[in-house]
Amino acid sequence: MTASVIVVGAGPVGLAAALALAAERVPVTVLEAEQAGVRKEWRGSTLHPPTLALLDRVGVAADAVAHGVRVDRLQFRDLQLPDRAIFSYSVLEGRTPFPFRVQYEQYKLLRRLRDLAEASPEVDLRQEHRVVGLTGAEDGATDATVTLADGSRLTAPYVIAADGAHSALRKLAGIGFPGDTYPSQSLVAATPFPFEEAVDDLGPVSYWSGPRGRLSLIRTPDVWRVAISTTAGTDTAAGSEGPHPELADALDLLVGDRSWARDPLQQHQFYRSHQRVADRFRAGRLLLAGDAAHLSSTTGGMGLNSGVHDAFDLAARLGPALRAGGDGGAEADAYAAARRDAAVRVVQPATRTVRAGVDATARDARLARLRDLAATAADPAAGTRHLSALSMLDAVEGVSR
Repeated sequence: MTASVIVVGAGPVGLAAALALAAERVPVTVLEAEQAGVRKEWRGSTLHPPTLALLDRVGVAADAVAHGVRVDRLQFRDLQLPDRAIFSYSVLEGRTPFPFRVQYEQYKLLRRLRDLAEASPEVDLRQEHRVVGLTGAEDGATDATVTLADGSRLTAPYVIAADGAHSALRKLAGIGFPGDTYPSQSLVAATPFPFEEAVDDLGPVSYWSGPRGRLSLIRTPDVWRVAISTTAGTDTAAGSEGPHPELADALDLLVGDRSWARDPLQQHQFYRSHQRVADRFRAGRLLLAGDAAHLSSTTGGMGLNSGVHDAFDLAARLGPALRAGGDGGAEADAYAAARRDAAVRVVQPATRTVRAGVDATARDARLARLRDLAATAADPAAGTRHLSALSMLDAVEGVSR
């Protein structure tokens, strides 16, 4: 069986790629290893301005803006120090049709993307189709074939690996994934506690430094999402004896008392953060996108966003070439070069810098960082440059229009 493009992975990146290709009138077969269903979790929720602009092309942005939390200012604060820095998104007006950030839980985004994919005549979405084999990932290949767990095969001019950080396709193609893993874990929890009533002038997104490292506090439509870095293991997570002790200590400092504990913390999730970029984003007829291609610290919300940028860049380059009957080789090369450059030159340095800043624990270092950020925010030109970088406007300059 032959399809124009095969996408492996029905997460946000894979479905965004499928819908973007469908908008280019290129038929797509999406293969998902798991059974249908969207798990409710609070691990990711950030949609940056350029991501909203791209998602608007396939009818997703309006839903996110209408049902998400609009963020018009970004705060950097400290659990013990009074200094703070506040960046207003108003400086981005005129540079993007969405001069704000939106907090819209990843599972809701995925649900919307899946509904659109299932409704599209150009998208064939297949659940419980696990890929176990691949041919065509060598130079000079004219097509690619994936082998499924049941022994059946599918062939297409291109296969897009959007199958996540542990990508089976990346491994089958023998593509290296160098980088490093942070020694500390991230712990994310959710709570309906009204932090906005307990913390003065609290915006919907704030990044806090403190004596034991970072605390991120993000308002989503349903709950507050709280994240910390911790070196403790999952055996000290919430249970009959209460919440994780490091998280409890941080919330005590944030609120000033134990009132936050009246609302039980929900869904403690531990995960590792990485900084990795694949050696190459193209191997023959295989193209990597999203977490299969690059991983970065979750602080700042750039991982999911850069994956969506990959999806639209790929479709905008490859779609017209395939629709016109071309080979698409030059366009595939351009995609691989542009998006790997964005990962290495923009996203990796930005996420490393943000993570290092919020993970600092020494009082003097925290104070110096906040005062430097406050000075940047007070300078119109410098503040605009800084917020543009944090908003990932610099990371999509190469995305085809």
